[in-house]
Amino acid sequence: MTTSHRSGLPRLTRRIFTDLRIWMVGLGLCTGLAFPFLAVLLGVPRARVITPGFFAATLGAGLFVSALNHGLARTVVGTRVRDVAAAMRRVEDTLRAMTARGEVGGCDPETCLVPVDSDDELGEVAGAFNALVDALARSHTADAMTRRLGEVLAAHQELEPLARAFLAELTDATGLPAAALLVRRGHDLEIAAATGLTDADTLVVSAPVRRVERELAAVEVRLPTDVVLDAAAVRFRPRTVIVLPASMRGVLIGVLVLAAPTEIGTDLRRDVERVLPTLAVALNNAVSFERLQQVAACDPLTGCYNRRFGLRRLTEEFERAVRSGEPLGVLLFDLDHFKTVNDVHGHQVGDRVLQAAARATRRVLRDGDVLMRYGGEEFVAVLPGAGPRDLLELGERLRRAVADTAVPDGHDLVHITVSVGAAAFPSSGVGNVDDLLRVADEAMYRAKTAGRDQLALAASS
Repeated sequence: MTTSHRSGLPRLTRRIFTDLRIWMVGLGLCTGLAFPFLAVLLGVPRARVITPGFFAATLGAGLFVSALNHGLARTVVGTRVRDVAAAMRRVEDTLRAMTARGEVGGCDPETCLVPVDSDDELGEVAGAFNALVDALARSHTADAMTRRLGEVLAAHQELEPLARAFLAELTDATGLPAAALLVRRGHDLEIAAATGLTDADTLVVSAPVRRVERELAAVEVRLPTDVVLDAAAVRFRPRTVIVLPASMRGVLIGVLVLAAPTEIGTDLRRDVERVLPTLAVALNNAVSFERLQQVAACDPLTGCYNRRFGLRRLTEEFERAVRSGEPLGVLLFDLDHFKTVNDVHGHQVGDRVLQAAARATRRVLRDGDVLMRYGGEEFVAVLPGAGPRDLLELGERLRRAVADTAVPDGHDLVHITVSVGAAAFPSSGVGNVDDLLRVADEAMYRAKTAGRDQLALAASS
């Protein structure tokens, strides 16, 4: 390893003041030797100065002055160097203790910085040391933020809780008042979570987000101070908006949007960018997990919820209805003469009949309603907020929609009808999900007994 020096004088030892003493002694000797000849040039008789005694006196004087200068240097410079070194040791001890507690980011000038009390090289050394401490503290803060965000991302599998927790930790760590996280589902970007924004959905079609989507490169928008964004989008007047891509192997997984009423510093942006690869992996895993859940939750033939997940959703809606006092209705329906369809037309046609019945049902259900395949040719529609009157209306629409459906089988058309049983909480007097399904099943069998292709409502308590 080579070491470069800005000084032209070579190092003689490993100690600076020892080198200084050697050079001063050498300078004193040279001065003592040169002084008699200088005196001759100035007109002093040669016989008086070019003598052993005069040479001895001038050499002694040179050595004395060099020793005096060395002592003064050690006193003036050495004391200040020792003060700086002592301050550095105190800072080192403080940093070690704070690192052990994970608090380096809380450094302040009194505990972590050396006073810069001069404009000379020693002041430069102290300033350089302070800059190093600041850089170390920033690095530790950035590492701590990255670690905390990584822990948040690792702690969640489902997309929405992951996105909310990530934004909460990010805004807390950075102090940014507004942020949004968009994720790609299929071919489209969707809002996964947002904070400080009142109409985050507009971000999906915004020009900066579209540009990031195309170019996979960060976009920074700096707004003049006299520009005010639509109040529906943000709750403050932003000065800087940064849009960052979270990608894997050149594929966009998500987009992170940051907004602030001041400029977002380069260091803060760099700190956030450090976590983007981890964010991309976590979002990709969450989307994959969501797809697996959807596959596990859905009946592969009809696309409805299967019995297991459908009953889970029904239980959730029932518990919500109990807490809120809002009604909850179910329509339990069965395809009429389905065994005959299988026997006469075959199971492949029977499968298409089930699919057609599910599609017809979904067309009449409302947003938020849940359809599950209860078993075989039986289905259950869960209708939050639906009382007896709503059940009669929706049940009739469902029955007619299925009755208007026909499935081709060669030159023949297979017509479908259903028998529907309706029950509502709390009007049916049930106390749990099993009771609700039981009274709906009893109503359905009354509809079948009455001639099929009918709707029957469970009796009110």
